Amino acid sequence: MYALRSLSKLVWGANEGAETFKLASGVLYEERPGAKVARKCIYKDSELCIRKTSTSYQYQLVAIRALEEGEDLSDSLDDERSFLIGIELKFTPTTFEGAHGFRWNDVGESTYEFIVDESVTKSVREAFAMAVARCAWERKHRREYTEADAGEVKEIMDRAEDEELERLLDSVKLDDADIEAAVGPMSPVKSRPVDPEVAAAAAAPIAPPTFDLPT
Repeated sequence: MYALRSLSKLVWGANEGAETFKLASGVLYEERPGAKVARKCIYKDSELCIRKTSTSYQYQLVAIRALEEGEDLSDSLDDERSFLIGIELKFTPTTFEGAHGFRWNDVGESTYEFIVDESVTKSVREAFAMAVARCAWERKHRREYTEADAGEVKEIMDRAEDEELERLLDSVKLDDADIEAAVGPMSPVKSRPVDPEVAAAAAAPIAPPTFDLPT
């Protein structure tokens, strides 16, 4: 509870343009289906933060590359990636090779993942996810998140997680080898022998019915 109160002061008490709540250490990846390199590391050392914009009820999710020793900020034109926070971002927790992080959609075809350092605790990750959901709620309703019903903000998080689970299930494609490895080889169905008398009766022509007509 203390963490959430502190988070509210950081995010909703900040001036516009200020980088508020941060996950100070992590790796940013980009996934683009169909690309030559499907998964690419964008920033191997970066931080993820929520930034308040000059527009009311609008916030950005910003990944910022950490500068190397002796490097000047003007040396690179690709020091950050920013994303307008909304429900369409589908911001959700994820894991990669056992490490925790977050996954979200870009307006294009790309999907991004920020895998946090192992020093970032579960409570901090949960607080950050809640903050993003609150920002998404404000943008949708153009009101302060404090006016939301108790379950409305959490519903944004739950819906994003449900859609992510559905995406994962849809991405799993099983072929015959996968099925055989799971349940064993599939034997062909053998037909039972047919009794000759039954077969003969079935093959015999059926005589038309006869009727006794009155004279």
